[in-house]
Amino acid sequence: MNVIITENYEEMSTRAAEIVCGFLKDNPSSNLGLTTGNTPQGLYERMVRSHWSREINLSKATIFSPEEYLGVGPEDYRSLYKWLDRSILSHCDVKMEQVVRLRGEDPEPQLACERFDQEIAAMGGIDLIVEGLGENGHIGFNEPGSSKESQTRIVALSEETIDYNYKYWNDNVPSYGLTIGMGNILSAKQILLLVSGKHKAKALSQTLQGEITAEVPASFLRLAKQLTVIADREAAELLED
Repeated sequence: MNVIITENYEEMSTRAAEIVCGFLKDNPSSNLGLTTGNTPQGLYERMVRSHWSREINLSKATIFSPEEYLGVGPEDYRSLYKWLDRSILSHCDVKMEQVVRLRGEDPEPQLACERFDQEIAAMGGIDLIVEGLGENGHIGFNEPGSSKESQTRIVALSEETIDYNYKYWNDNVPSYGLTIGMGNILSAKQILLLVSGKHKAKALSQTLQGEITAEVPASFLRLAKQLTVIADREAAELLED
């Protein structure tokens, strides 16, 4: 496990971009898992600039979009795939056929989850996955209580997650989601966890220095093959030396 503490969000995003863009230069045909949310936006902005300057090329990469809301299709304004598309994919000329997304609109959503896992396996696994950290210790939509072996599935979102998402969707927040499982995340060859802000300090402390427990699913990341954590100083304020 490699933990990098930066002075602020901007430096965190720059360090993350150095890692992801460096990885892409060496592995242009890699399988990337890219999450949504506010935290990775700075990383994606830098990746877009690197694409425009031709420092990186995503034309051979496969992108996994690892979370979606249940009942939400790609054209819905709340779609997490659409958010990812707005943030980075459309700016880097990533074609739809390069993207493996969770199909929240599928009439048989559990089968859609199983197909997602099958596609991960068929592609040889995820090479690098970018994740953020929830205030209650969730990763993706793996809420407290998720096992480390969990696979892609339908989940009931916690009250904390729903309340947090009000700032995005006002009073129209879905109560259920589809999420890549902790087992899938832990199977990735590399995991990059980005954490920013004082409000994430307790969760980060529990993740890196507390008990490894299903009540803090992010703590399972300490069992990963290769984990890099980049946190700004506010998020890292409760970490012990």
